[in-house]
Amino acid sequence: MSGGWVVRLPTWLGDNVMALPALRVLQRAAPAPLLLWGPPAYRELHALAGLGDDYLPYRRRRAAAGISEAIHAVAALRQRRAVTVLLLPNAFEPALLAALAGIPQRIGYATDGRSRLLTHPVPAPGYDEPLHEADRFARLARLAGAGNPSAADASLIATDELRRSAADLLGAAGLADGGDLLGVVAGSANAPAKRWPAAAYAELISEAGRRWGARPVLLGSDADRPINAEIGARATVATTDLSGSDLPGLAATLARCRAVVANDTGAAHLAAALGRPTAVIFGPTDPRRTCPRGPHVLALSADCFCQPCGADRCPLDHRCMTRLTATELLARIEPLWQVGA
Repeated sequence: MSGGWVVRLPTWLGDNVMALPALRVLQRAAPAPLLLWGPPAYRELHALAGLGDDYLPYRRRRAAAGISEAIHAVAALRQRRAVTVLLLPNAFEPALLAALAGIPQRIGYATDGRSRLLTHPVPAPGYDEPLHEADRFARLARLAGAGNPSAADASLIATDELRRSAADLLGAAGLADGGDLLGVVAGSANAPAKRWPAAAYAELISEAGRRWGARPVLLGSDADRPINAEIGARATVATTDLSGSDLPGLAATLARCRAVVANDTGAAHLAAALGRPTAVIFGPTDPRRTCPRGPHVLALSADCFCQPCGADRCPLDHRCMTRLTATELLARIEPLWQVGA
């Protein structure tokens, strides 16, 4: 890949989904196949998006393991002799490694004290400029010579392989005949303040089951098992807990859901990209910056005076979440449920 382009990917799933439009226009403009450099867990996501197999796995780790990983990454980048790198994360470390690798053109936002390590430092949008993350990434892609993404660039298509995976996974869970699955993503391991209460989720899905015949499927990581277990115990309808599914399993399940209700999580972005009607509950985060995009996406917010605060843990009374009632959300989500039929 001598003379090619490298893209350092973000850390979180949602950011990687929001980066898809920028990655696709870069792929079309690049002189050689893109080298994607980032977390191993997202390789399958980018393969599903048709972004190829040229992937440099990299995990940020601490102590000796992290130093070893960084040394190997720098060596691999030097061997590729890439000419341009786009640094989508804002952190110092990606810029340092790109500079140590000797990549001639290094493009990224001038954040985290890394301006001197970039050949093309881009002023970051200010707090009063609520630029969506997908547009922030697209701005960097334009500076590299790529064009503007289209709406289709944000989409993921469920492949035949994904459909077969969904059939196997849901069949094993006793849901093979279902067209009325309600995907529920109630966790947020990295930011507890983003969670709508488990009791509220239980009330919502109980009413959805009673009124609509919805069959709730509880999704999330291993860290979300306690939240999903609490919801299942409180709900008055049967639930299926698929916590801990890998990324292809999560995508396969979301693709089969009639609708999805979620906190502001990566799974919400994945559901919207797959074209599923998706309702996203926002508390401390700003929907103008991180709301999933799609024709059937609904942002739900209590619109409290303190929103968006950006806090991982609420320093007040969590009113941005507790003031949203299950009755209110059920009424607002019902049109999405009808669209998904």
